[in-house]
Amino acid sequence: MSDEILFEKKHGLGLISLNRPKALNALNYPMVQLMHQTLRGWEKDPEILAVVVMGSSEKAFCAGGDIRSIYESITSGDDEHTHFFRDEYALNEYIYSYPKPYIALMNGYVMGGGMGLSQGARFRVLTERSKISMPEVAIGFFPDVGGSYFLSRCPGYLGDYLALTGVTLNGEDALYANLGDWILSSEKIPQFLEQLEHLNRDISASDQIGNILLNLGARNSPINSLLAEKRKLIDEIFSLDSVQEVIARLDLAASHDAPWIAETAELMRTRSPLAMVGTRETIHRGKQLSISECFAMELALTNRWIEVGDFVEGIRALIIDKDNAPHWAFSLPELTEQKIHELFPMFSKK
Repeated sequence: MSDEILFEKKHGLGLISLNRPKALNALNYPMVQLMHQTLRGWEKDPEILAVVVMGSSEKAFCAGGDIRSIYESITSGDDEHTHFFRDEYALNEYIYSYPKPYIALMNGYVMGGGMGLSQGARFRVLTERSKISMPEVAIGFFPDVGGSYFLSRCPGYLGDYLALTGVTLNGEDALYANLGDWILSSEKIPQFLEQLEHLNRDISASDQIGNILLNLGARNSPINSLLAEKRKLIDEIFSLDSVQEVIARLDLAASHDAPWIAETAELMRTRSPLAMVGTRETIHRGKQLSISECFAMELALTNRWIEVGDFVEGIRALIIDKDNAPHWAFSLPELTEQKIHELFPMFSKK
């Protein structure tokens, strides 16, 4: 399994390469375990001044967790998926407090579990090739891996918009949404990695990394962000009190506003109603929670969701059978506040 995630120490740099290119570097359980174990070792290693995590190819950083293996574990009655989620969240949370500069090179696809590996990084480096998304509602799940934390801290109601639709952002839009810190030309990645091998251990590594990025022409503010242009309308619509009201308002706006409004309404109609309602609840609760509290909520919710949610059906329809015709358990009108609290008792606790 070790060739699916590669570890290398080079002149003070700890380099982690996710190496499942045919699966867009999707994370499986052994990869999670090995990465966590290695990071803990490097934390105590005086030779390591900074850590970089990246994809082994330009196409993807990491397209999420290995959904197929999770599905097989759930449907076979095995319990590997419970260990996977528990340990994946533990790794994700650990990254937020990693004591050495942790750099996530978010080149190519960064989805789901890939966001879990990158959002706690001290340096979240995007490129013009970045494709950023939390698409869990499409398979009947909710944005986990800390999504209740980092999406709830996007400007305005962008987190609600991204979570309820699962749309993909480019690098400029991700920078605007506070889902990245820098945008660097992908052509400069080899130079960036080479210069990281010359960090001076007598000077702040973080300061040096910031200067390297600046000298390579990286920016920490977006230009030409389409998301910024949509922001006012997104905030107006996605601040409404329920998913039903959001879709109704999108329908109303579709007749006289930009085409993306109608596309958004149509997209949301394909998503799991239960996933959208549950997702909205996690985002709103996450605003008031610490990172540790968010992961604790998500872990409890994951365990319950597998029992009563649309996750298995969503994976079947979109990943396994690929009929793109999921039979969602509930319609939006059925999902009253009382019903949600019955399904997910943890939501009843304020």
